[in-house]
Amino acid sequence: MPDRVKIKCSKCGATFGERASRLRDGFQKQCPGCMRLITFDSASGDENVHKAMRAANRLRLALLDQKQTPAKSSDRSL
Repeated sequence: MPDRVKIKCSKCGATFGERASRLRDGFQKQCPGCMRLITFDSASGDENVHKAMRAANRLRLALLDQKQTPAKSSDRSL
């Protein structure tokens, strides 16, 4: 499962990726297209930031669940 989230810049419309583990409140990333500094904050008014934050949260939860599931099934076989 990929661990990257797509981010769309509100200024130039460029789409780029970032690791889901990094996308948390206070993280900043420069858009590779227009060099705009994008600050990821849950209180941001930018819908593209909210979409990326939600996608990163869902992906982190899915990866955590995926890590825990094999451990549970291997415990049962013992």
